[in-house]
This record gives sequence, C-alpha cells and structure tokens, in this order.
Amino acid sequence: MDINNKKSGFHLLSDNIDAFVARFALATIAEKTLDIQYYIMHSDASGRYLAYAILTAADRGVRVRILVDDINMSGRDISFKMLSQHENIEIRIFNPLSNRDWFRNIEMLINLDRAGRRMHNKAFIADNASAIIGGRNIGDEYFDDRNNLNFVDLDLLTVGPIVNDVTKSFNDFWHSQWATPIEELSTTRVMRKQLMTLRSSLKDRWHRAKNSDYFQSLKNASFTQKIINRKIDFIWAEANLFYDRPEKISNNDPNKLVHIGPQIIPYFERAESELLIAASYFVPGTKGTHWLKNKRKQGIDISILTNSLAATDVFAVHAGYRKYRKELLASDIRLFEMKQTAQSGQSKTNKLIEGSRHASLHAKYMVVDQHYVFIGSANIDPRSELLNTEIGIMVDSQELAKQTIELFDRSASPDNSYRLQLDEQSNRLSWLTRKAGTETRYSTEPEAGLMRKLGVEIMSLLPIESLL
Repeated sequence: MDINNKKSGFHLLSDNIDAFVARFALATIAEKTLDIQYYIMHSDASGRYLAYAILTAADRGVRVRILVDDINMSGRDISFKMLSQHENIEIRIFNPLSNRDWFRNIEMLINLDRAGRRMHNKAFIADNASAIIGGRNIGDEYFDDRNNLNFVDLDLLTVGPIVNDVTKSFNDFWHSQWATPIEELSTTRVMRKQLMTLRSSLKDRWHRAKNSDYFQSLKNASFTQKIINRKIDFIWAEANLFYDRPEKISNNDPNKLVHIGPQIIPYFERAESELLIAASYFVPGTKGTHWLKNKRKQGIDISILTNSLAATDVFAVHAGYRKYRKELLASDIRLFEMKQTAQSGQSKTNKLIEGSRHASLHAKYMVVDQHYVFIGSANIDPRSELLNTEIGIMVDSQELAKQTIELFDRSASPDNSYRLQLDEQSNRLSWLTRKAGTETRYSTEPEAGLMRKLGVEIMSLLPIESLL
C-alpha cells in the first residue's frame, strides 16, 4: 500500500543504545496509545526493561496493543497472558500454531506451507505521533546487551504525517483474521493477582539494573541527552510507507495490491547512477541476479553489503547467497561481507571490543542515486519476497541519503568488512581486508571455523532456497 504524504521528520537510529533509548522514551512519554508490532519479542533483560516501561504506561492510562508473531512464542503464552490481564493492555498473536507446547515443532514441519509464513514487521508507535520502523526486534542482541552476538542494525525514528500510515498498517494487521487474542490461545488459567507479581518482579529488576554499566551507557548516550533537551535533529522530507498486506500469508500470487515488492521496485528501476544495498540475508536468486546484472550493464554502480560466513547467524542463508557471488562479481558489482569483529560506528558503546563478542549485520536498507533511502524489515531473499510480511519507508532526501551512505561506507570499510574479488583466469574468489593495519588477502571463507564451513557445504546440497 502506497500512501503519499507531506513532509515528515526522520532520525537515523544506527546506534544500538540509541535504538533502545528511543523505544523506552516513546513508552515513557506516551499519553494515549502504544501500538507495538514485532516478529520477535524476547523476555531477556532489555525485553523486561521495555515491558516495565510499557506496563508503567498502561498504569497511567495509556491504551496498549501488542501484536507479536508466533515464531518465538513457545512456552511464553502464560507471561503474555499475565500482561494482558491489565485493563489497558491487549495482546494478539499473529498466525498462531494450534499446538502451544513442544508439539508445535511437529506442527511446523507438517504444516510448513502455512506455519512457515510469518509477520516480519517491526513497528513501535506512540500516540499516533511518533514511530520507529526498521530492522530491530526486541531483544538484547539488538541493543548491545549480549555477551556474544550483537547485531549491527538500523531503524528510523519518525514523526509527522507518515506516522498515520504506520498506524494504519498496524490496524490492518491487528484487525486481520490472522491476529488472535492471547486469551483464545492458552487454556492455562491466569489470575489477576499474577499481574501484580509480574509488575513487582519487573520493577525490582529495573531498580537492580539502574546501577549497571549498561544503564550507565543508556544514561550517558548522546541520544538520551537529545531527548532530555528536546533537540533531536530530524530531517524533514517527503516519504512513502510501503507494507505487505496481512493476506500475503495466504496468497501465493505476488500481486501489486498485496505485496510490497512490486510497489517499491519502480524506485530502483529509475536508478540512473548508483545503488547501495545492505541486507543481512542476501539471496537474490536467478531473477534478482539477472536484474542486478542488467542494471550494471546500464552503467549503474552497484555495491552490496551482507554478512560473511564468520558473521552470519544463519548458515542456510549463506549457502543460498554464495551461489551467486561469482556471477555478480563477474558483472563488476561490488560485494562486501561484514566481519564478525566489525566496529562500524553503529555501536558507540564499543561493547564488541570487550572480550569475544561477535558482530552480525542485521540492517536492511538501500540508497538510490544518493537521493532515495529505503529502510525497513525486508531482506533481499525469497522469504521476504514471498513468505513473510514486511514494512519499510522510502524517504526522498539527499541529506538522509548522505548519512546512510556514510553508514554504509563505514560498514564496508576494510576494517569492518571483506571486499570480494574474482580472478577471472582461475575463477577463484579472494577476500581483501585490513587486519591490524595491514592489507590481508584470504583465499577461503575468512575467520570461519571448520563446523561453519561444513555446515554451509551440507546446506548447499539441500533444495531449500525458496524457504530462505
């Protein structure tokens, strides 16, 4: 669905700490409504901190609606049901499985055609006045609070007319036949007094955490000070919101009325000089590879950033992606693969350098002709195209494009990524990077352990690309 707007305000949330602060701030300042839609909402530390802010908002009279996909709900019905006991909180689960215990895994396999279709949208909306759209789910790995894997990601904080459209997209999903109230799913009886216990637990956890290093980084974050001083530097521009209709999960026809893809492709078709693509999961397929090669033949400079084997969190996706690398490189398309040690400027807290932390690209954004910027939840893969529902904003702004390009350039720099090269005579790949200040070249997948390499080889033999 494409809705034209007048100018709205946009602020890039490239830093993980800023991304958490922004969500917590929206929950804290909300006066009337909070609409929250996510693919994954973990019950880890950051998930509980946000739950505390959301419950506190409901206590002061804010009407809260939470819509979460069922993919990560195993064993969690009771906690969500306890939260929904609050008179101001409603919770619905999207495309729920019938089995609510460990049998759900069997149902997933037996009924994969339906169960494999998921709501991948991410939206956090306060008072129909401010919204956050982008790649992050709710969980420690998205907010720099995990000891191993932390994602490099990107969101947009938005204000202005575009938020009306984000709310409309939320309502379309909330009122769809695939959104089921949590009370209808779980037969476990939950008493209202359990909500009081949950509130007390969340409050205690919050107060215990306030003196932690992580909370000190939240307090000292530059974005926190911008919020306190009401000096968020918004970029004002015209934009369009695009999103898959919820009925996509029951429709195999990729038509323009239901699917996001046909709606945004005209922006990329009109590219005249340059196309930048950052996608955590990049599996272009034969059709996508052909399209990219044709654009390159037309003189369009194309640069693509995705994960290296060492950095990816999904082996199967890398198995699908690697089949297309040589063909793209032979067409003079630049390919960059993010290192697991990346320090690309998204994380001002620099937590990854403390110990053996692992970075992985999770951002999904594109820049056309240094002018149009698309940021959202969609990867470049068959799953985003055909199976998952997605959402994203196309912003017409050279200023926002400049900021996003700077972000891309940091991520794709030799310190943070490998640039792939193809020797046309031997038809062999090499990975060029900088390590400890010295230019380094690898002839095999760099820094990836034996188990990862074996896993990808096995995955490559399976006919699973349509599910990636």
